[in-house]
Amino acid sequence: MIIDWRSYCIYSIKKWNPSESGSFFQRQERLMTQITDTDLKSGELFDRALSNIRHLLGNSVSTLKITLEVLLENYDQFDETKKNEFLERAVNQVALQQRLLESMKTYSRSVVNRIQTINFDEFWHDWIQEKREELAGEGIRLMVEEPEKPCYVLGESKVLNLVFNAVIANAIEALMQIDDPLIEITSFASDDLRIVIRDNGCGIEKDKLEKVFIPFYSKDSDKSGLGLPLARKLLVAMGGGIAVDSRPGEGTSVCIQLKRAHRDRPPG
Repeated sequence: MIIDWRSYCIYSIKKWNPSESGSFFQRQERLMTQITDTDLKSGELFDRALSNIRHLLGNSVSTLKITLEVLLENYDQFDETKKNEFLERAVNQVALQQRLLESMKTYSRSVVNRIQTINFDEFWHDWIQEKREELAGEGIRLMVEEPEKPCYVLGESKVLNLVFNAVIANAIEALMQIDDPLIEITSFASDDLRIVIRDNGCGIEKDKLEKVFIPFYSKDSDKSGLGLPLARKLLVAMGGGIAVDSRPGEGTSVCIQLKRAHRDRPPG
């Protein structure tokens, strides 16, 4: 089914936020233009990613250094319980550094090996079925409007799976404290295929929204901050894109763009 973007906006306005339809409509229009506009230049992205790594690694190394210095200076005065407490703190910092290194390896090694024509109907059927079961277990309602059939896109199946899982994982996290959690997935197609995944979660503050595609940026020190940046990297490699629109208390919309393909035409 082909869904006109303007009709989808009107449908979403009526369903989600009738009191602010004008502002919502304008934001969704901007979301479409941001697919390419939010593509950070490689140099800028690299600089910001390095800054985040320096911050994460620097804080951890400083904490580890101070912990070991205090332990050494007071080793004879500390009892076994206190010694173990400081050693555990040190081990935790080393573990954090190891996770950071693993995340860096994951980001650098995650590539699109072979772009080919994919039957998106088959991929979508299997993925949605899996997500229905997962979200039901989390107590999250799922509303889906199926993409048009037949539909073929350029990409790699395992990469598409990783991308959509990353977006859904973020949505699930945003819905943790919501009384009636809902994820709505809508698609529309013209020259390309666009999937909009929207949640009614906590939303993202403006200053944080500007950083969602920067690798290793996360408000939670226990997380890598690689979900959306990695999704963006892989989508761009497949000729697609991604954009995010969000406001605190109003939920988040993520638009995934995929390059369409003809069944009888090889990629290229």
